[in-house]
Amino acid sequence: MKQYKTVAGPKNISVNKGDIQSGLDVFANIINNEARAGWTYHSMETITITEKPGCFQQPVSTYYYMLIFERDV
Repeated sequence: MKQYKTVAGPKNISVNKGDIQSGLDVFANIINNEARAGWTYHSMETITITEKPGCFQQPVSTYYYMLIFERDV
C-alpha cells in the first residue's frame, strides 16, 4: 500500500538574469529534502484555491504548485 504526501511549491521565484538554474534548484531542494525523509517524488500538479473574502469583495483565486510524494507503508 502507498502513502501520499503533498508539499506546496513556491509560487514566485526571482533569479538574477542568466541564473535560471537557481530557480530550478528550489524545486530540486524540496524534492531532495523529502527524499531524505523517505519520500519518493511522484508528480507535480497545478491547483487553484479560491478564497471567499468578506461580504462586499470578490473571491480571489490563487494558483499553486503541489508536489506529490509517495512511499510504501
